[in-house]
Amino acid sequence: MCFHESRVGALNKWNWDGDHIIHDSTVPSSRPPVGHTTGGYDIDAREFLVSERNTVMRNTLAGDVRRFIETKLPGASWPLFCSREPGSFDHRAEVIAEFVAQRIRYDTTDGLDPWQFPDETLYLKNGDCEDRALLIASLLLASGVSSFNVRVALGSFRVWFGRKHKDIDHVWVMYKSEAGRWQVIEPAQTRKHNAAKLDRAAMPDRADYIPRFLFNDVHLWQVDHPSTDNPPVKLKRDWSRVHPQFAGWVHKSILNEALGDENICPHWVLEALNRHFVSFFWNRDLTVDEPDMPGTYDPREHFDNGYIEDGWRLVQDRLGKFCSDSLGELDSFHLAAHAIADFYAHSSYAHFAAQGGVVPVYDPASWAGSPDYGAGSSFDLSAERFSRNANLWTGSGEAAAHIWQGRIISGRYGQKGDSKGIIESITFIPRQFTNAKDFAQRGALPHHNEIAVDDDKPGTAHRLYSKDEYKKQYEMRRDAAVRHIRQAFTENWKGTSLP
Repeated sequence: MCFHESRVGALNKWNWDGDHIIHDSTVPSSRPPVGHTTGGYDIDAREFLVSERNTVMRNTLAGDVRRFIETKLPGASWPLFCSREPGSFDHRAEVIAEFVAQRIRYDTTDGLDPWQFPDETLYLKNGDCEDRALLIASLLLASGVSSFNVRVALGSFRVWFGRKHKDIDHVWVMYKSEAGRWQVIEPAQTRKHNAAKLDRAAMPDRADYIPRFLFNDVHLWQVDHPSTDNPPVKLKRDWSRVHPQFAGWVHKSILNEALGDENICPHWVLEALNRHFVSFFWNRDLTVDEPDMPGTYDPREHFDNGYIEDGWRLVQDRLGKFCSDSLGELDSFHLAAHAIADFYAHSSYAHFAAQGGVVPVYDPASWAGSPDYGAGSSFDLSAERFSRNANLWTGSGEAAAHIWQGRIISGRYGQKGDSKGIIESITFIPRQFTNAKDFAQRGALPHHNEIAVDDDKPGTAHRLYSKDEYKKQYEMRRDAAVRHIRQAFTENWKGTSLP
């Protein structure tokens, strides 16, 4: 592998050797003691790394890593890996990074989870960014790389879109090459993505790794930030603020919850479906499902702009293709599953259909509900809390409620002159929709961001639900999407249990 930095900001503005040693390296462990389910305890941060004397790491290198080199890495050399010849240490770093990327499954986690020790990650064969970073660093140390050429970094990954940026808490590894240059080993790397599938307009202009703490098996350091006065660090408080957010993105987590049982879906099929998720710099907030990528936008794919009946015809067509050729039409099922999840997240169906905290699986042929958007209703379109696209619709709120009365709706999105964000601004609805006679009335719909429930927390533009009600809606809608996708798969899967 190579250490690509083409879109990564300069690393040399940080002192990767560390600016100040923190002598008391006691931090919260984020895990209960053995045999208990509650309560944390203090731990020395350096204990998360193992020394070169650790026999589990050394046996892994001599066994699994050696076989990996000989069978999976053409051009790699086990003799060079073991030697002290020029280039051997860089070769170890390249091989270990690739070994973890391919052999330790990258699992996302919801919320703050305990860090795994490297031995645990090897046994489980999965982990998130911090678990993989600790394993990479430990394997480097066990391979003979000096601990002063290895750092585990805690801080932020900052992505830039023009002048706007977003900071994402992250943990990664820094390795000092034989040329004396610090390089990033990204622990969230899983595989090389097909560059042809990436819409470059959606890629960040650049990204920066911003460290806060560094540690190896010997020391823990604080890193000074040039733009601040760097007050004395309060380790336990500041350490606890760094909670890596490479957590489960909604579409992928719904799909995996629906099909995670091998009695329902063969594991290789789920892995094939997961390959439709493309990660920009492998992080949660910039990880998207392929149908969500900017480019050709079909509102039916997402049940946007009130295209409910049209969206279900598209879903049924794709499920029909999947049923007729389950092995050859996995892509069709993936698109159908994405659309099903979007239906529950984007449309008003769940608002009106929920009964006793449960949303029934939708059947377009039999549902007989009659949504009410009139004045005083729980989904009052005449109320001024919802916006309308004046470029398309100049009527009143009462008129908007009358047009959509009795029908399931969804929010407007991608309409010309109505953008609410960077991604929407480069999303264009095809003319086959905008030229239709009924398109103007879709400007009367509330904006997608005002009524959709497609993430675990409401955005600042959401207007339909209170914070507590939003949480209930999210849980009900997610549950319904999981059940519907599982049902769609079991009813239409005609493949074998083997790849």
